[in-house]
Amino acid sequence: MSHASSSKIQKYDAFLSFRGVDIRKTFVSHLYNALVQRGINVFKDDERLETGKSISDELLKAIEESKFAIVIFSESYASSKWCLNELAHIIKCRKELDLTLIPIFFDVNPSDVSHQTQSFAESFSKHEEQYKDDMEKIHRWRDAFAVSGEIKGHHLQNYQDEADCIKKVVDELMTSLHIKSDDEDDDDAGDRGIDSKSTILIEGGKMSFSRIKKTGKKCFMIAARGLDIEWSNTPDYWEWLPHSESRFGEVAKLKWVCWLDIRGKIETQRLSKRTKYVAYLVFKLEDKFHGLETVKAVVRFVDFMSVKEAEQRASVVHFSGRGAKETLPVKRGDGWMELKMGDFFNDAGEDGDVDARLMETEQLEAKGGLIVQGMEFRPE
Repeated sequence: MSHASSSKIQKYDAFLSFRGVDIRKTFVSHLYNALVQRGINVFKDDERLETGKSISDELLKAIEESKFAIVIFSESYASSKWCLNELAHIIKCRKELDLTLIPIFFDVNPSDVSHQTQSFAESFSKHEEQYKDDMEKIHRWRDAFAVSGEIKGHHLQNYQDEADCIKKVVDELMTSLHIKSDDEDDDDAGDRGIDSKSTILIEGGKMSFSRIKKTGKKCFMIAARGLDIEWSNTPDYWEWLPHSESRFGEVAKLKWVCWLDIRGKIETQRLSKRTKYVAYLVFKLEDKFHGLETVKAVVRFVDFMSVKEAEQRASVVHFSGRGAKETLPVKRGDGWMELKMGDFFNDAGEDGDVDARLMETEQLEAKGGLIVQGMEFRPE
């Protein structure tokens, strides 16, 4: 059955195809992070099993719903039947759905891809032996290689280093997708087609990324699973469960603690430069919550303020209706509540880490009924 069709829903900006055992934790990881930090919506299969299983319908659909396919040809790419099936479908979508293929030749020559020579020759020889009764499959894979090797791409040997190559690929996509970089003037950013509702899950689903529509500034939310929550691994105190209204797989539900301490940390280099940010706890309260009237909040640059100094400067905020308006939570458009913890100015993105902490470690009263979705770092 053919999955490609004449109409196309573009859900992803780019689909990454690579042989994981070669470069997943090095080149691919660096490329993926660079793309995401520039606001490019990337599909990268983090759950791939290199066991020869059939390519899934979900993966085929992701290819079809992408504007670009970035294929990283490394020496063992052709040894993976999974990769070969991906590539064959990418070439099919290039013909039928106008998918743009961007090949990256990682320590291999484009001519070796075109003609399946060198390391690729051995891989295809093994496949031909295994699939001698299905040579049509082999021809389809070889044709995909032949087409890919003739497409102008990025040959690693033509760059100073891997970082230089990654920058060129990212810049190329940003231009094609009409996304401005942070180094450009944000005053005339306008509508870039990516807004705070277009959320991308990154870091294995423990963080989300989006851009503010009017300014293009970056916004990140750390999922509850990505936060440091005191006692969160003790079932008597905290419960982890799915929530139909959460963007993440799990939320943290407070059952009972006296010592409340929730902390989130983010690298300033991820954030937009020359921008004031506000840290928010994103949460809901159960009908019978208790002990959460008063808590302390502090936001600090880790390298420039000690924990002790930060605690001395902590501001007092409230989950319920007591206190000044600016210390109370407000309802968000997505139905959750957010509590302002503090703000900071991200200048050149070179201040290291920002630590945002919500705590009550002095008034040791029983607390419960808090449901934490995550902690958001949003431009003001």
